[in-house]
Amino acid sequence: SSNIQDDGSSLLLPQITGIKAKNIMLVKGLDSDKPIHKWLSMHEGISKKANAIKASDISIMCGNTYPEGKDENWLIETVAKTVESHAYIFSETKNKTTKKPSLKNLTILTTGLKGSNLAKAKDAAKKGFAIGEGVNTTKYLGDLPANHCTPRIIEKKVKAMKKDFPNLKIKSFNEKDLAKMKMGSFLSVARGSEEPARMMVIEYNGGKKSEKPIALVGKGITFDTGGVSLKPPAAMDEMKWDMCGAATVFGVMSTLARLNAKVNVVGVMACAENMCSSKATKPGDVVTSMSGQTIEILNTDAEGRLVLCDALTFVGKYKPSYVIDMATLTGAVIIALGRHSSGVMANDQHLADMIIDAGEESGDRAWQLPLWDEHQSCTKTKYADLANIGGGREAGTIHAAAFLSKFTTKYKWAHIDIAATAQYSTPVKAGTGRPVPLISELLLSKRLK
Repeated sequence: SSNIQDDGSSLLLPQITGIKAKNIMLVKGLDSDKPIHKWLSMHEGISKKANAIKASDISIMCGNTYPEGKDENWLIETVAKTVESHAYIFSETKNKTTKKPSLKNLTILTTGLKGSNLAKAKDAAKKGFAIGEGVNTTKYLGDLPANHCTPRIIEKKVKAMKKDFPNLKIKSFNEKDLAKMKMGSFLSVARGSEEPARMMVIEYNGGKKSEKPIALVGKGITFDTGGVSLKPPAAMDEMKWDMCGAATVFGVMSTLARLNAKVNVVGVMACAENMCSSKATKPGDVVTSMSGQTIEILNTDAEGRLVLCDALTFVGKYKPSYVIDMATLTGAVIIALGRHSSGVMANDQHLADMIIDAGEESGDRAWQLPLWDEHQSCTKTKYADLANIGGGREAGTIHAAAFLSKFTTKYKWAHIDIAATAQYSTPVKAGTGRPVPLISELLLSKRLK
């Protein structure tokens, strides 16, 4: 048919006589030399068409062609992950007539699998489903309006995780706790809001007791006006997604718990509102971080790094093998890399390599930017140990990472700037759930040893 000439294109055939299925979808598959993002796009297209016709039961025959270097299990995982992550409709703040996703059952059809091969295929499907669920959880938190997703509301949702995942250990820290730990940088961001800050810690111990944990730290600014350094009003509504780093921690930890993964991970969600009021932090104010380093706040709209630096200091108490922070930190990363890739900077090349490798494997891609000694001069200031901005318009994404690197000298660390990838601005404003697939693949594959 002329309708399915292009790779990945499809044709929907409804109500064929003699076949019980209500619809048959024919899809022109891909050759093995096609890149992974093409395979993801193909299965996203299938998922969207299935949602459009309100299909409740879907059976997919994967075929026996996969991208070069992959196998049938990779394809099964990808199908399960993609279909599940597209079975999502945000409806919490709409009226009761809003319909929920129609999909109830997904069947992945294979041929000739027996014994251990069949077991591996089932595990691949479970892994894909769990990652898809984690993506949807992250999208849901990001899509919530800011007045439905304050730090205290997130705190309640994190504590509620214990009901579904008793294998998680939850801790919560209020502003008094943060003050006792001398997190002056973190607290400076919350000063302008009547909504108090919260820091949630989620511990998952599925690995050996002797294994050091991997730490995930997420920026959770539930709404960002810019503070006294007020943002322009255009698109300010999108600042509810400034907590997607913390939402990613939530989604990944639920994925690990759902799979009973054999790994030790601690997740930290640093949550606050950045508002403008008579109590708000002012440009030129100097605060003391948990590390003891003083910070001159030259721009209150560079607030994400102020909550992260204290959270990164805090997580050192776990003596982690690796630390990864995720944050919608700079608009500059969108200029540098566009919307397809998250930005990675690190003080350990092996960690950076494994993050990029996991991004390629999962299709949730990331790209490394340099973090050189020459970039450190941007943090210099006359009035404190560090300034929270510097260097003018040049290398804004790298300069933010350079600031964070001052707090990560005691462990192997990577920073992932997800400002370009955590949400769509067009054609529809919505969360993407990224980088849950990347981080989940990184942890579940045991790349970090």
